[in-house]
Amino acid sequence: MTSMLSTHCQAFLVSISSRSLKATLPPALLAASVIALACSWFSLSGAVEELILAFVVLVIFRQGFFAPKQSKKDNDASLNPKSKGERTKERFLASGAPEQEAEATGLAGKVIAASKSGDMATAVALMESLLEGNQEPTVGCYGALISACAREGDLKGAERWVEDLLARPNVGKPNVACFNMTISACAKAGNVAKAESWLARMQAMSVEPDAMTFNSMIAASARAGDIQSAEHWFKQLCDADMEPTLVSHSSMLHACAKAGDANKAEQWLERAQACGIEPNAICYNAVIHACTQSGNGERAMFWLDEMAARGVQPTVRSYGTIMDLLVKGDDVKVAERWLARMIEMGIEADAVSYNMLLGAYCKSGDVQSAQALYEKMRSRSVTPSAMFFNMLMNLHATSGDLQGTAYWLREMRGCGVEADKVSLNTAVKSLRQSSDSAGVGTLFRELEEAGLSLGNDVYKAVITTCVQAGDLAKAEAWLQDMFTKGRADSASCCALIVALGGAGDVGRAEQWLVRMEQAGLRVTTGAYNSLAHAVAKSGDSSSVERIMARMEVAKLEITGVTYNAIISACSKQGDASRAEHWLKQSIEAGKADVASYSAVIHACAKASKLQEAEAWLEQMQESGVEANVVTFNSVINACARCGEATRAEGWFKQMKKQGIAPVLSTFNSLINACAKAGDVTRAGQWLNVMADHGVPPDGVSYGTAIHACTVQQDPALAEKFLEQMRAGGAGIAACKEQPNAFCYNSVVEAWARAGDATAAGRWLTEMLKIGVEAYPASFNSLIGACTKQGRVDLAEAWKRRMAEKGFAGQSNSRPAARQNESTPRTSAQKGLRQGRLPSR
Repeated sequence: MTSMLSTHCQAFLVSISSRSLKATLPPALLAASVIALACSWFSLSGAVEELILAFVVLVIFRQGFFAPKQSKKDNDASLNPKSKGERTKERFLASGAPEQEAEATGLAGKVIAASKSGDMATAVALMESLLEGNQEPTVGCYGALISACAREGDLKGAERWVEDLLARPNVGKPNVACFNMTISACAKAGNVAKAESWLARMQAMSVEPDAMTFNSMIAASARAGDIQSAEHWFKQLCDADMEPTLVSHSSMLHACAKAGDANKAEQWLERAQACGIEPNAICYNAVIHACTQSGNGERAMFWLDEMAARGVQPTVRSYGTIMDLLVKGDDVKVAERWLARMIEMGIEADAVSYNMLLGAYCKSGDVQSAQALYEKMRSRSVTPSAMFFNMLMNLHATSGDLQGTAYWLREMRGCGVEADKVSLNTAVKSLRQSSDSAGVGTLFRELEEAGLSLGNDVYKAVITTCVQAGDLAKAEAWLQDMFTKGRADSASCCALIVALGGAGDVGRAEQWLVRMEQAGLRVTTGAYNSLAHAVAKSGDSSSVERIMARMEVAKLEITGVTYNAIISACSKQGDASRAEHWLKQSIEAGKADVASYSAVIHACAKASKLQEAEAWLEQMQESGVEANVVTFNSVINACARCGEATRAEGWFKQMKKQGIAPVLSTFNSLINACAKAGDVTRAGQWLNVMADHGVPPDGVSYGTAIHACTVQQDPALAEKFLEQMRAGGAGIAACKEQPNAFCYNSVVEAWARAGDATAAGRWLTEMLKIGVEAYPASFNSLIGACTKQGRVDLAEAWKRRMAEKGFAGQSNSRPAARQNESTPRTSAQKGLRQGRLPSR
């Protein structure tokens, strides 16, 4: 009997795995003792003994007495034949919730169903209804919502529902799955601090973390690119007697890739293999990414080849990561070869891969390569994305190519790809960059065909294009179309008015202004000011005043620009008194600026009102408005007109004292002031002074000095200045301009008036030889000088030359030239530029 019992026990124990021996030994000994007693009391046969033993063993196993406890190391799918759903259910039940939560019905069941389907709006609405009603939510409801939020990366949502569950202790305590999903949401957001905070709360509630918990912590650190933190949590996983999985190692590789640490990535890949874990494509792609992040393209290419050699098929991402590095390094040709290699390996490139290359073509403006890439995609039946088409549109939009932009919109529609807001904005950009009024209609029709909602910003861009093209008639036609469709707006109308005003077409601008007012559209201050500025150019101060009156009716503020327009108009009219009146109005309104004062000082200069010009400059400075070079030039010009050389020089000194650098027009006014004062030597000195200031004299500078010599009958100095001009870059006061007709004729007259017919004849002969226009006054002066010297034959010879030039019978007068009235040029500069003699 004992032998038989021993045999039965041995067989029983062998049938139990060594892993569960410790757990099953006490019950087994108990069963053996019971059977031994029964056999001794009742003298049973061996067959009956075996039958009883088999029955007892079966009962014990059915009751789960011998079921071995799984260690944390064995807690994986390979040792648990249950489905993922069953294991999830067990996790929720582990919190002590009733078994029916996994099979919840009513609103609770609907919450779980909506959460699993990803319909978060419905799930949240149902949960809120459940909370407001009489039904009690379950842990399962909360778990489903938290899990759904985690999947979508909605950290706030996940935290909301965990906090709500914690606030309802009667529902149940959050289980490990609830916390894991919340930590997973933190991981997706790369928020390590939050993840650590939830782990701490989890442990404080005596909920033991599992492998998923630590893997989520590693993932959170990986997303943040914090290798040190990721390694810490990897160590925590191992210290908890849990086996790192492929997910654990993959997350570590991702941390290295994010940080761009290729060396670390390679070390972790080899470590995974040493642990008996076969890296997959995701692992190798992380290593490749780490290499490209560190700029090591060659190492990245090595690992792509290595993964293939180790039997792991490279993916689109494997190639795409390398292509991205090449494209960013402007190595587009090599990137093209990698795309071709990928296709040759049977890996079909996706839209992202093509987008990379297209981005490079767009950056370099390579339209031809972009077109070829598109055709390659189509030939491989790859449908371009909206982003791809938008980049193609932008390639043309940048240069304002409306036809090219319209073409890609048409292709986009033909491929069944829906145009989006970016498409519309790109088209508008193309319009704003373009001056192709002919292509406007084509692009507009394509936008309509694309079914895009065309707002007034599109119409405004269309009008802007026509304006930039100078096609104001077409711009008006588009605006008329807006009025017809009842879409006219203030911005579009004002844009056209500003354009018409800028083009000097005041009449048409005013017509549209009236139409705007009649349509009840608000005319902007800018539109009125643009019109006022255009009118001011013609010197029509009355019209500017009418515009200002309309602004007041419209209750619009009269700005400094408006005041400056009316002051400028008065200045152009030569009405210094009216200009001063409006400056006073501007000062009272607090709108006067440097332009206002300068315009009035200029008006006073034109009217030779030197005292008023100086007084306004002084008042300007007392008011705290800093004068600029235009202001000082205007007052120096006023001095020049009045022949006040000393006062002009005094203002020049004050100008320099205030740190304002003189310009060419400043010196020309000073030379003119000396010329008007009859001080030709002083005028000549300014030619050298301006050179000392780094401002080379021009034709006006020398012409003014030469003319002054003529007036003062100093032909030798006039000839000296002319010779300096002819010498070009030579000398201190080098002039880059060759002397014009005005300068030559002035020298001829200077010698003729001095009675030196020989010198005058020499210069007139030189003029005719080099093709410079000779004035009738020069011929007459020379003929008069010859006659006075009794050189009748020479006088007659010059008369014949004069007749040959078509000047026979013309008077001894010179062509008069008004003095230039603009601030930048003074002292007969307009006449000098045109080669005419100014009136004396």
